Amino acid sequence: MKLSFDTTMNDEPNYFLEKIWKGLLDGPGNLDESYYNYLERYIAKFGQSWEGEKFSEFLQPKLHTIRRDLDNEWVAGMEIQLVINLNTPDEFQFAPTLKCQSVQRIQIDYSKLINPFGPAIFVDYQLLDKPSLSGMVRNDGFHSVRDFLRYFNDDFTGNLIHWTPLSYD
Repeated sequence: MKLSFDTTMNDEPNYFLEKIWKGLLDGPGNLDESYYNYLERYIAKFGQSWEGEKFSEFLQPKLHTIRRDLDNEWVAGMEIQLVINLNTPDEFQFAPTLKCQSVQRIQIDYSKLINPFGPAIFVDYQLLDKPSLSGMVRNDGFHSVRDFLRYFNDDFTGNLIHWTPLSYD
């Protein structure tokens, strides 16, 4: 199934393509040749390199994504095609087809019933403590918890879709 990514957030580049590739290149397997093949295809299609290419050594890897999944379509074992510009003439698969390693439920609760100082964030119905929340936020490609909460600024229920073995237990 296609998993679409924007390349900007709040009118700023988010470098998600580069962050995803950093996670893939840092992970098991040798994907260096595949990386350069996809980068060459991107340059051929768009006439430029990925925006964050020159900053890639400073970027934290993006190891999963958070999606609203009302029908629970995402399950472990299914194929993931990572794309940008979904359903447009510029649609582009920017990485090899991957396997979904796991899916975890995520909930963001702004009611202040559980945490009077801010939202309570649960993964698989377990409340994340501050260090776990900070790690999850970085692994999702956000610079900080503040940036994450600026994006997820209301109650939310969805899934963490993992393409690496990482999970929050």
